[in-house]
Amino acid sequence: MAYELAADLTALAHFAFILFVIFGALLGRRKRVWRYLHLASMVYGVMIEVFYWYCPLTYLEQYLREKAGAGSFEEGFITHYLNEIIYINAPQWSLILAAVVVLVINVGLYVYWFRQAKDQPIQ
Repeated sequence: MAYELAADLTALAHFAFILFVIFGALLGRRKRVWRYLHLASMVYGVMIEVFYWYCPLTYLEQYLREKAGAGSFEEGFITHYLNEIIYINAPQWSLILAAVVVLVINVGLYVYWFRQAKDQPIQ
């Protein structure tokens, strides 16, 4: 039971990381620490796709599921669909393209916000 719960929490953390990579610029707009963490996360996310690496969370979740004795479809409803979102069955080139698009959009937002802040008069 503990391994299964840990595996579910790992899948949830994995999903949260993916959401942070996609939408983290919203946090990075105002706080420098979030901005740097988000930029590093985006670069790491793109590298994972480009170099066909496995995220350490993937290994951890697989290990925990094995220890829990769970089969491939024995987890709960929510966990099953979280896994379907995280481990989408798509061609690698499309995942790389999606990662690059996310990176370009987010960097574009940062550049836009930087220029906007630079153009505002100091009060």
